[in-house]
Parts: sequence; C-alpha cells; structure tokens
Amino acid sequence: MQDMQTVKEDYLEYWGLIRHPFLLAPDSRMMHMAGQYYECLERLKYAIKTGKGGVLIVSEDAGLGKTTTIFKLIDDMKDQYGEAFKFAFIDHPTLTVPQMIAQITRSFTGTEPDDDKLKNLLLLKEALIEVKKNKGNSIIVIDEGQMLCETPEILQELRVLINLTHENEYLHTFILSGQRPLWDKLKSMPEFWQRLPIRYYFVPLRFHETKELIKHRLMKAGLEGNRDIFTEDAFEIIHRYSRGSPRTIIAMSDLALLIGYTNKAGKVTYKEVSKAINAMMGKGDTIQYMREEEKRNKGLSVESYEEIERGRGSTGKKEIKINDILTSKGATRDEGLLTTQTKSFIIVLAFMLFLVIGAIAGYFFASMGKREAPQGLKDEHIKKTQEVVEAKTVRDTTKEETKKEEGSPPPIQTETKIPRRMAVVNKSAANIRNAPDINAPRIGLIFENETIQVMDRKVDVKGEGWYRVYLYGNREGWISEKVVSIR
Repeated sequence: MQDMQTVKEDYLEYWGLIRHPFLLAPDSRMMHMAGQYYECLERLKYAIKTGKGGVLIVSEDAGLGKTTTIFKLIDDMKDQYGEAFKFAFIDHPTLTVPQMIAQITRSFTGTEPDDDKLKNLLLLKEALIEVKKNKGNSIIVIDEGQMLCETPEILQELRVLINLTHENEYLHTFILSGQRPLWDKLKSMPEFWQRLPIRYYFVPLRFHETKELIKHRLMKAGLEGNRDIFTEDAFEIIHRYSRGSPRTIIAMSDLALLIGYTNKAGKVTYKEVSKAINAMMGKGDTIQYMREEEKRNKGLSVESYEEIERGRGSTGKKEIKINDILTSKGATRDEGLLTTQTKSFIIVLAFMLFLVIGAIAGYFFASMGKREAPQGLKDEHIKKTQEVVEAKTVRDTTKEETKKEEGSPPPIQTETKIPRRMAVVNKSAANIRNAPDINAPRIGLIFENETIQVMDRKVDVKGEGWYRVYLYGNREGWISEKVVSIR
C-alpha cells in the first residue's frame, strides 16, 4: 500500500501536479464548464428558479457528462441556498415503485420511511412544503433513466410525482437523466413529455473541446499555465479514438501520463497515447492501434510505421505529423515509388494541357478584339458585379464581427434592426451559433416549440437570413431564420 502511495506521489511530482487530474469518478470541481455543459447548467438553474417543474437531460452515448453536470448543479445550489436546499438523487432506478418513493422520502426527511407508499408520499409532500416556506428549493434527480424504458409503470409514477404542488406552484424540480433510448421513449408518451418543458441533449465533444477538457483538468490539478504536456498529435489520437467521449478521453489521458512517467518522457506524444490505447485494448504491440487504423483507412504499411517509430526513437529529429500517419494513402516502398512516378507523369501532362488551353484562350480573346458586348450582356455583367460587391461587403462584415469577438476594435456594421419579438423553433432541434454563418461554432441547441427573444437580423454571404437572439442568462447568439417562426 505504501509503494502505491509512493508511485502516486512520484507520478504527480514528475508532471508538476499537486492532485490527480484524470479520476473517472464524477467530480464537479474538475469539470470544464464551457460549451454545452455551461448551457445545460444554465437551463437547469433557470428551470429551478422559475418553477418549470420538469427537466430532461439526455446524451447520445454513455460518458458524455450528464451526471457530472448534475453534481455541479447540486454543489452550486448548496452554495446559494445552504440548508434551504434539499435534493434526492436516485442513480439506480430499477426499483419497485414503493422502494423508489421510500428512497426519495428518506432523502428529504432524513428519517426511515414507512412501509406504506401513501404515507411516504404524505411525508414527502410535507417536507417539500417546509422547504418552500423557508424560501428554499428542492430537486428530485433520477439518473440512468434509460433503464426505465421497459418499465412504463415506474415512468408513470414519476410523471405523477411531478404534480406535487402547493398554492399553484410545483414543490420541486424533477430532473430525469439518461441516454438516447430515454428520449425516444418519452416522446412516445406525450403525457410525460409535455411535463418536461426544459430539455437538453448532449453530443460528443469536438476536437478543440477535447483539447480544452484535457488542458483544463491539468490546470485544475496544479499544472503551470505556460507549460504544455500533451503534443498536438497526442490530442488528435485521443480525440479520434475516444470519438469525443469525455469518460474515454479522461481514461486515455490518465494512462498516457502514467506511461510517459514510467518511460521518463518529456511530453506525452503519439507514442505514449498509442501505448495507452493498446493497453486499454489488451494488446502489447506499441503500434497496434496504427495497424487497426491501417486496416480501416488503407494507410501506411506496418513496415512504414516501424520505420517512423525507429526514426523518432532516440534522436527525435524526424518530425512526422499524426495526420500523415493516420490518413496517408500509400502502401509498401515499391508501391510508393510507383505512386511517385505516376504523380510526375500526371504533373507533366497537366502542364502541357494547361499550355494548350492557354494558347486557345489567348487566340479567342485576341480575335474578340474590341468587339462590344450586347447591351443585355452588359447589364448582366453589371448586375453580377454588384452582387459580388454586395457579397464581399457581407463577408467582410462577418470577418469584422469575428475580429470583434477576438478582441479587435469594434467595426462599423450595418444590421437590420427589427422590433424585439419572440421566435418559436419550428424544427425538432435548432443550433445557436456565435456568428451569422452556417460554419460558425455552435454555442447552443434548442428544441421544437421553445421560444427565444429576437434582437435583429442579418443576411450572410449566401443570402440566408439570421436572427440575433438571447439565450438563458442573456447569452447572445445567432439562429437561422429557416428553423424559427416569428411571433
């Protein structure tokens, strides 16, 4: 036991950390509250403070951070309300209806519940009313709700539980959390779906979010802000292998740090991460993950990987980008030589073809001489020129807006001001972006029939309209006019 403690201390000291950065147990103190996690937390707080009654949180896959977000909510509510905040958290919902009611009652009363379900419901309601009188708040959380998809009788009991009210107000906020099957099941139960007006759907992290998650946890663990432990290629393999799942990202990062420590590496590179992946897969070959990628992508041969491994081994002089390894199209040395020869031939052929086309084009324009275009073509040319100028103006405006977000001086912009009105989402889901551009980063997601306040309108370079809107907490974003209806 003492040896394990020594290893742990040495491991942390080696990387300049004061606490463990990648524990798998949900820990709200280590959570990176940005992007979808920040937005979900804001919705939860909004639901509690406004007495919405029910909230649904669903993730595409397991391990995307639902439970940690709920723990963060509980911690924040404790800080805000102190003893006036009460909650029940059920993380294993495959209980009988009386057992579940008894467990929730125990959480609020602090006493042993009765064997009678009706008596427990009365005790629970009395406890919730007492919290309301003390100007506090109560939440009931059912986690892993996908386990209830085959038990409609429990779902119906939970639906009725939401209806505990006093003086026309909900006595608690009911939070149901689970994976994708839960979302589909509840949509088939409109009597339950309608009682969950606040909903949020978690999706896998994008590449830059994976990097931010790892860096944030290292910083929280005591790493100095100007020091980088993971290289870019290490980030990329972690993201690709994990498919954006925070739980897998954390497990891989932890193992890669341990391997880097045992190998006395200066940084965690593709080499340490590859070994971590193979350890997780139960395989001993240090480049086994590359072999698997080769089979899927028809990339470099195993021999080529071994050459790269030797080239980067002791001297470290050979720089190979991970994208070259994972996505390069080639095979053996002979095939590589043939590919080079083919490329050379294609380049020469393309150059000759370019010369021929250039000569023909030159003769054509020379023969045109000073012939004047018909008036109709002139008008069409003027019209297209104006369209190009207008498109460039909108594009430049979008660029200036991006610069503004990055800290540049605010540019002069022209926007269509409209009276402040409400927009209603008319699609099953709609993205909120940080700029009026379909390629701009997504900062939020809202669902059908949700309403948001519209401030003004802008047209992008493609002629598509966007509304500037406010989300919960006065966060600003842009939504396409195609997915909303204006009231």
